[in-house]
Order: sequence, then C-alpha cells, then structure tokens
Amino acid sequence: MSAKDKKSGGAKKPGKLSDIARGVITALVSTGFLLFVFAVCVFTGSIEIHMDNAIWFVLFIFVTSIAAGGFVSGGFVKSNSAEIKAISDAIDRICNGQYDVRIPELSDKYKKIRKNILDLADYLKKAESANNDFINDFSHELKTPIVSIRGFARLLIKGGLTEEEKKEYLNVIALESDRLVDLTAGTLLLDRLDNNRAKVEEKLYNVSEQLRRCILMLQETWEKKNIDVNADFLEYFIVSNEELVSQMFINVLQNAIKFSYDGGKITVAVQETDKNVTVLVSDKGMGMDGDTKRRMFDKYFRGDKSRSTPGNGLGLATVKKIAEVLSVTLKVESKEGLGTDFYMIFKK
Repeated sequence: MSAKDKKSGGAKKPGKLSDIARGVITALVSTGFLLFVFAVCVFTGSIEIHMDNAIWFVLFIFVTSIAAGGFVSGGFVKSNSAEIKAISDAIDRICNGQYDVRIPELSDKYKKIRKNILDLADYLKKAESANNDFINDFSHELKTPIVSIRGFARLLIKGGLTEEEKKEYLNVIALESDRLVDLTAGTLLLDRLDNNRAKVEEKLYNVSEQLRRCILMLQETWEKKNIDVNADFLEYFIVSNEELVSQMFINVLQNAIKFSYDGGKITVAVQETDKNVTVLVSDKGMGMDGDTKRRMFDKYFRGDKSRSTPGNGLGLATVKKIAEVLSVTLKVESKEGLGTDFYMIFKK
C-alpha cells in the first residue's frame, strides 16, 4: 500500500469509526439500562426467575441491545453516505463549470457546508456572467476605433485625396487612437481597483484647490461648447487619496460637459458639515431617463444610445469603483431634459 493510499484510507476512517462508535455506545447503554431494570425488578420481587433461565434472559437482553446498536449504526452510516454523496456530486458539477447546482436539505451537521457550496456556486455563476459581459463589451468598444482607423488608413494608402481630405482623415485616425488609449487606460484602472492593486495612500489636502485644477484641465473642452462654469467656493480640506479623487472629479466633470447643451451652465460647489465635505457638480443639460439612471454606473454603458458623443462608457463606472475604494458616498439626482446634480460626499 502506497503512502497516498494510506493517507486516503486514514482520511475515511474517522467518519466510519464515529458511526460505529455510536452504535456500540447505543448497544452498551441499552444493555446496561435493561440489566438495571431487570435487577431492580428481581430485587423488589416483581419478577421471579430461576437461576437456570437468568443466564439465557441476560444473553437475550445483550443480543437484543447489540442488534439495536447495529441498526442505529447502520442508519447513521446510510444517512451519512447519502448526504456525503449529495455534497460530492454538487462539488463535481461545480468543478465541471455547472453552477446551477441543487442540494437537498441535509442534517444539521452538514447545513453550513451545504450553504457554503450553494453560495460558492452562485458567486462563480455571477463571476462567469460578468466575465462574459466584459469580454463582449470590451471587444465591441475595441473594434469600433480599430475599424475606423483601418478604414481611413486604407483611403490614405489608396491616394487621390486633397490635402484637406488627408488632414481630415489623419485627424480622425489621431482621435480614434486617443480613444483606444483612453479605453485601455480606463480598463486597466478598473481592473486594478477591482483586484485591490491600486495604491491607496490617504493624506490631508486642499480639495478646493484640487477642484480648480481639474476644471482648468478641461477648460478647452467646456470653452468649445461655450459653457459657463461657476466654481466659486471657499477652501476646504479632506483626507483621501489625491490621485484617485482627481480621476473621479475629472470623470464627473467630463460627463457634465459632454451632456450639457452649447451655451449651457455647470455649477461646481463645495459644502461642509460637522461630519462631511460634499462636492456638487450640477449641469442644466440633457439629464437622464429612468433606464439610463439605473445603468449609468455599468461598465461600457453609454447613455447616448446614438453614440454621437465621445466616450467609452467607463467614466462613471470608474467613479463608482473609486468611491467604493475611498468610502465616498455618491448621490445622483437627474431629470430628463432638465439636467443632473452629482454629489460626492467625503467623510471627515
């Protein structure tokens, strides 16, 4: 017998011995109890028995008790075997990628194991679904700019274009290349946040100054649409990760600019209470319908179904993930055609 066989054999014995021990204990207790009752009856004179029959009577009690113990032991073994088989079958199905498992109700000692297996199956099922959605969505977002770049590159290779057309096509290729870079960078950031690989070092800093820098970074974008940005607020401080909060502010501001009308208005405000510092980005743009509001934090979801506005559907998904990592509370109020108020609430 190999060491592996010995090990597997040793692993099985405790369960069986435990069941056999129950049977033996049951037999001994039954025997002792019946003998005790018999002795009391004889002593009190309730039963008169001759010595010749006493031995046979005691033997009968002993054999009956052993049989009862064997029956109990066999019942335990049979019951355990059925429950262990149900658990084993469920694990086999999960290992084979079949996550819709069903396990019948088990005895108390196996209830927690049953619950853990069913919870694991449900988690793996959701993870597989999310992974498939990610692959499909990412492939679609990746394919669109690549097809555009390839198409305009072929037109340039073919020749026969005016200088103005060449400049226009090269500009499209440059924009689509930037879109690919943003898509890749956004996806990698989300992946790092999902897997807790992003460095999250917090410190006390001036969030008002940070907001002003983010607004200035996007100045060219909002000036192109003649948007009036109102950012008049006092100096406030928070304890958080400055880099991730900057990314969150930029994404929210970009979203407000993207869905604002030409000549619209965006208000950025900061409010402080005893417990929180709240940053508000408010626009008077397109707003959101019910479906868009429900799905606005989904990866690769874009509220503009025509996809006429730039973006890759990762902006608000990244905002939500950063908020989860930094324990920032998000609150969104929006009405279609009236605009959106986006609150980011930082604990003191």
